[in-house]
Amino acid sequence: MYATPSIGRIVHYVSYGTPGGEYTSQCRAAQITEVAPDGNTVGLAVISPTGLFFHSLAQGGCEHHETYGVNPPARRGGTWHWPEQV
Repeated sequence: MYATPSIGRIVHYVSYGTPGGEYTSQCRAAQITEVAPDGNTVGLAVISPTGLFFHSLAQGGCEHHETYGVNPPARRGGTWHWPEQV
């Protein structure tokens, strides 16, 4: 099943982390603020322990990146995905 991105939906944003590894790449809560015509790239308001961060479509937005399977590949920094179902 594939959900359609729309304004107001809650997703996970994957942070980049730091090059030196002081901070690792982490999933952060985010809310979709805009959707590109391709339906794959969105603008996000990211909620992080250190504050709010905005990734608008004007700045390139964030691409959708889902991983599936028993041993899925690592998620790429700067992308978003639907929250895992538990």
